[in-house]
Amino acid sequence: MALQAERRGSHEDELKEPRAWTEALEKNPTAKVDDRFEQRQKALVRKMDLRLLPILALLYIMSFLDRVNIGNARLYNLETDLGLVGDDYQLCVSILFVTYVAFELPVNLFLKRMGPKNFIPLAATGWGLVSMCTGFVTNKTQLIALRLLLGLFEAGFFPGINFYLTFWYRRSELGVRIFYMFTASAVAGFSGGLLAYAIGHMEGISGYSAWRWLFILEGIPTILLGISAYFILANDPFSAKFLSEEEKQLVQVRRDLDRTSLGLQDETGKVQWDQVLAAFKDWKIIILCIAQFGTTVMLYGYSVFLPTIIQALGYSGIHAQLLTIPCYVTGAVVYCIVAFFSDKVSRRGIFAVGGCVTACTGYAILLGTPQHGAGAQYTGTIFVAAGLYVAVGIGLTWMPNNLPSHYKRATGQGLDFTIANMSGIVSPFIYRTDGAPRYVIGHAVTLGCVGYAGILLMLVSILLKRENEKRDRGERDHILVGKSELEISKLGDMHPSYRYIW
Repeated sequence: MALQAERRGSHEDELKEPRAWTEALEKNPTAKVDDRFEQRQKALVRKMDLRLLPILALLYIMSFLDRVNIGNARLYNLETDLGLVGDDYQLCVSILFVTYVAFELPVNLFLKRMGPKNFIPLAATGWGLVSMCTGFVTNKTQLIALRLLLGLFEAGFFPGINFYLTFWYRRSELGVRIFYMFTASAVAGFSGGLLAYAIGHMEGISGYSAWRWLFILEGIPTILLGISAYFILANDPFSAKFLSEEEKQLVQVRRDLDRTSLGLQDETGKVQWDQVLAAFKDWKIIILCIAQFGTTVMLYGYSVFLPTIIQALGYSGIHAQLLTIPCYVTGAVVYCIVAFFSDKVSRRGIFAVGGCVTACTGYAILLGTPQHGAGAQYTGTIFVAAGLYVAVGIGLTWMPNNLPSHYKRATGQGLDFTIANMSGIVSPFIYRTDGAPRYVIGHAVTLGCVGYAGILLMLVSILLKRENEKRDRGERDHILVGKSELEISKLGDMHPSYRYIW
């Protein structure tokens, strides 16, 4: 009877039932679950937002900026000064992702043991120093070495902070917070273009080219933010000095209400390898990872080569930097609007597919309108931006929304980012130097990748919806039969009472 009652409501209604509150109170009898619960919960969330989101968003802006500012630097004679010829530039762009991909999953798995309070500041300070030092390189070998170090320090940062946010927020709150983080990449895009335009006027100051100043001046703020992060962040809510004991109790109640504990939690920090293995066997994780690869090909190709693409339309280096700004502003605005509605209705698939369709439209315009001049081509880049951040960002929030078990979630997210960021090795070589000015191969390959990603995302959405319907009808209740309490506690998202966000 209890299971049938749970099936009748949506997941959100289910979480708000007095019965669920009672269960949470039984687990945590010292916490107060009363008429003021919602007020206290909102106050807690607001307090966490103000403490965590500003520093994390600023760090992600600098992370993305330091990773892709080589695209802006290219317009200020970077290739000429360092003697790069042929596809040397593409090699320098892609080499970062060798170390980035290699260390991404291990970092995510051991984040809890290292402690986010230690890892995040260390990583940020490290990549800030590397970015600043890039302004002093004199040849291709030095640039490649520093790009490998940049990938090492940035590895695991974005999946790590996404995972870190799951320590603090409920499922219904997590989506929009990760949206905020990913919107920072659009902010990095247009602020990077604006900074590159301004720094372009520093050509020759102290004998340095503008591209050198670009790396130096964008590395210094990252170092300062990294040091500040150590004094702002906490490893988790229960060790946070800025939360009172009552607020920490409320955090646990929220976890129980949200069924985030539908997966055995191990506070010792030891990796639960059965959960890690379960992630590798989960069909939805595998499909979402493959889809994320397709959309991330677009993200890196667009972010690194947009200034080059616009310059190929006939604009000078400085003016090309300025023209990247409307593209990123469009992406950020559209993404924020879509994020709001996606979170409001607790749906992911339909919005992600819509982003893919919009981006594909943009690439079709780029491929089909070169004879119509720069205006039509530039319109294509605007369409791509409008779909890009929706398609990539919603995919990033979807997986952690549906993985309550700690190490399965860590493995799933780490695997997602690892596979997705392999596209960073590929995307520079589809936008080859000899492909200018039309870049037909680059646009066509990206169109194909985003197209298949949209199909896979729609498939996952349909299958998750059907799975929820089967659980509503009781077709998965047999999973509990004959299992011990320990085995049931480790079911995670496979528990019959769990409902997926589709």
